[in-house]
Amino acid sequence: MKKWVKVLGFSFPFLAFGGIFITIHLNPWFSLTENALSDMGSIKNPIGYFFNFLLILLGFVGMVFGVEMLKEKTVTILFPLGMFSLLLVGIFPEEYKPHSFFALSFYILLFADIFIYGLRKRRKNSSAIAWLLGSPIVFMMMLYLTKVFEGLAIPELVGALFINAWIIYLTLGVEE
Repeated sequence: MKKWVKVLGFSFPFLAFGGIFITIHLNPWFSLTENALSDMGSIKNPIGYFFNFLLILLGFVGMVFGVEMLKEKTVTILFPLGMFSLLLVGIFPEEYKPHSFFALSFYILLFADIFIYGLRKRRKNSSAIAWLLGSPIVFMMMLYLTKVFEGLAIPELVGALFINAWIIYLTLGVEE
């Protein structure tokens, strides 16, 4: 596989969390416990375009990475579709009806892809059990955290951490 695919995979978490950190810094009103990440991309926010561009960029990079992983039969079609959903979250800020659908689709599609990987590889790869069990556990944890905090940022970040760990895991398995 091409080296650039590894570059995409390893750069994804840095783009994601670096971009989120910068966006939070640019929005001092933002609260991890009282807001959703998408609040920073609101059309009411004069610099909302920064967060939305970040999501579009991540969605695009993730789709390219996902298509390459799909060619290697490492992921299912759900991975690039989930990343396309992320791209659409950036195109449709929270005030637009499709936003919530695409945001939820992003998490559901990626977690389903991770679960399917764990199911397929559980007998051949001992680490696959962690993905098989981790995907529903982390998803349920995210749902629980929506009841603990007023905002969605913390549950969203928990899911993002798990998904980014998955991307690093996939990248480490890329053959050159």
